[in-house]
Amino acid sequence: MKKILLFVVITLPFIAHSQGIIKDSIPITLHQVWEKTFENSKQIKVNHLQVSAGEEAIKQAKSKQLPEIGFNANYGKLANIPVFTNGILHDANFIPLEDHSIYGATLDAYFDIYNGHKLKTNIQKEVVKKELAHYIEEETTETIHYQVATSYLKLQLYLQLEKLVKQNIKQNEERLKQIEKLHNAGVVLKSDLLRAQLQLSKQKTALTTIVNDQQLAMQEINIFMGDPDDQVLKPIDPIDLELNRVALSYDQYVAAAIIKSPLQKIEEQKLALSELNIKALEADKLPRIGLFGDYNYSYPQIKLYPYANAPYLLGVVGIKMSYDISSIYHDVHKDAVAKIQLEQQKVAQQDVQDQLRKDINRAYKRYQEDREKIEELELNIKQAAENYRILNQTYFNQLSLITELLDADTQLLQAQYDLASAKISEQLHYYQLLKNTGNL
Repeated sequence: MKKILLFVVITLPFIAHSQGIIKDSIPITLHQVWEKTFENSKQIKVNHLQVSAGEEAIKQAKSKQLPEIGFNANYGKLANIPVFTNGILHDANFIPLEDHSIYGATLDAYFDIYNGHKLKTNIQKEVVKKELAHYIEEETTETIHYQVATSYLKLQLYLQLEKLVKQNIKQNEERLKQIEKLHNAGVVLKSDLLRAQLQLSKQKTALTTIVNDQQLAMQEINIFMGDPDDQVLKPIDPIDLELNRVALSYDQYVAAAIIKSPLQKIEEQKLALSELNIKALEADKLPRIGLFGDYNYSYPQIKLYPYANAPYLLGVVGIKMSYDISSIYHDVHKDAVAKIQLEQQKVAQQDVQDQLRKDINRAYKRYQEDREKIEELELNIKQAAENYRILNQTYFNQLSLITELLDADTQLLQAQYDLASAKISEQLHYYQLLKNTGNL
């Protein structure tokens, strides 16, 4: 009984730990990762706040259409007023004041009737800026979705490679036991045993690297989702997931990108903003007309003759026109800079279209290659498996060399590697096509 209790006490923590790992392992699909990333991504939150700020900026620009109303008040003390009747080089006579106080309050208002459509242009600029922020948010979301898909697919690949390498290690261990028996019996050389041991050692080292890569990919996904770095994830999407793909031509993908790609939309908004900047500069050269009104309460009355030591009220309403003549020559270089920036933006838009076509063409070609490669690799695995079976049988019948058997084993494992990589690459290039066309 004591031995049993001791065994339970020693093994219980390990059992609990292993159960904890299983319990903490979270099955998750790529779409679930996307959803959680969208909720918790700090980059997306920053862009979303920028869009909200753009909406407030539009409201602020529209509020400028309302009348401008101001109020000011003052209070002070006047000194005696010197009068130099005999010139400034002689003593002055002072005019005594009965009351040295001076105070007043003014209420003024101004309402634009016409200002060269400057207010309208400013509103349009804020609308364009808000749309620009919106498309930047879309582009950020598309980019993060692609980065998440890359990390998720990497994790799937490393899990698949781990499974393949573990199977290979188990197979190599069984083969090594057989070779050891043959070596002890004097049937095979020591070099055969050493080669088999070296092969097994290499596979164990490769497994360590794969597990480390797996943990790094898992950390990337957890960071995207805002979860703890050490949270254990279990992707449940099959590695050869069918994505309900619609076979489009290269030209169709390009046409979709020109219409829907956030990068293209961003350049369109930047171009519109450059055009509005030119329009705003043109508005600065036009006159400004508006209604104004002042209502002034002051003491003493020194504005109109005869003056009086008494408070007074004065109201004025009318129409006012102003024109900045200096803008004709002050804004010459501003106009030139704005026109250059407009042309620069047109070139930038064309460059983005060129880059989109390049990226789409590259992803499209690679996607087609991957689909063709998968069919070939599935056939290669069958051939490599059959080759390994034959050499494994002939080696233990002393009809082939250990190097041939180990090469066949390596070729089979490599073919399995290549097939898993090709399936992941196919999905990755497909997601790249979706990203470039604004559909991810």
